[in-house]
Amino acid sequence: MLRTTTNLMKKSSILRLHYTTIVPKHHVPFDEKPFPFSRFQPCCPDVEIKQAENGFVPCKTHPFPSVLGKKIDMTDSMTRPAGIRHLVGCIGADAMEWTRAKVEAVPGIMQSLMTTENQWLKQNRSQVLNDKVVLTTVAERPATSTKPDVMLFPEFKIFKAVSSTNGIIDSDSPLYNALESIWQNPYNSLPPQKEWEDIKANTVIFVCTHARRDLRCGRLGPLIVDEFNRVIQEKRLQDKVEVWGTSHFGGHKFAGNVIIHQRGLGGHIYGNVRQCHVPTIVDRHILHGKVIEEIWRGEVTPPTI
Repeated sequence: MLRTTTNLMKKSSILRLHYTTIVPKHHVPFDEKPFPFSRFQPCCPDVEIKQAENGFVPCKTHPFPSVLGKKIDMTDSMTRPAGIRHLVGCIGADAMEWTRAKVEAVPGIMQSLMTTENQWLKQNRSQVLNDKVVLTTVAERPATSTKPDVMLFPEFKIFKAVSSTNGIIDSDSPLYNALESIWQNPYNSLPPQKEWEDIKANTVIFVCTHARRDLRCGRLGPLIVDEFNRVIQEKRLQDKVEVWGTSHFGGHKFAGNVIIHQRGLGGHIYGNVRQCHVPTIVDRHILHGKVIEEIWRGEVTPPTI
């Protein structure tokens, strides 16, 4: 049984690297106003410290360990293929998944989603119309009960208290019905179900804080989360914006990595983010709906399906 589950997870990891070749074109509203920083540039450079070979310069206002800063890639292309949907398992900050480099190695919502998908694919491969681009992560957002919740973007929906049996999501559950539609074709609209609730926030930010996977995001991510929360409180946006740490979603060498989902704008990934950048990101992206091209890695989800 263990070997079968392991094989299923390995196959799922491979499947999730496949990308559809048919992506509806839409305009990404890049900001015409230049971003005041280059990649990973500090707001207050410590000129007394010599610049590292990779270009890293410590910041006097926002300290970050130089030993990690020297290992961040500030030159390679950060762009990645466009995505279609983002599934987020809400497991809380103390879940067992955070103790592993790969969250799917621990029985939980990530493992259940992956195993259930592969079980479905074994029987329904011929029904799949497109290769999928569905990112799946878990986040520190607490579940509303003893069972995990699952958020879905770009729809800004949440399904609460997801049930599973022996690590397989129950096939008669509304979540399974929605996932089955997505597995068939990621552009399918969600089947109408009263169990899907709207996420109240207008914007949801996920920052990679997965220290067991890589210390660059593991150390920098929580600092970025704190800075987002500080700026959001300062601008009185608490009722409109959520910020959560999340598991690995690729590109730790481009720390800090941030995903911002915003209604009408879709989901976008930024890389090489420092605490120094957060106030400008909130101003330009969240308040003005403009994507910052200088640190943009690509789309997680389009504005609509």
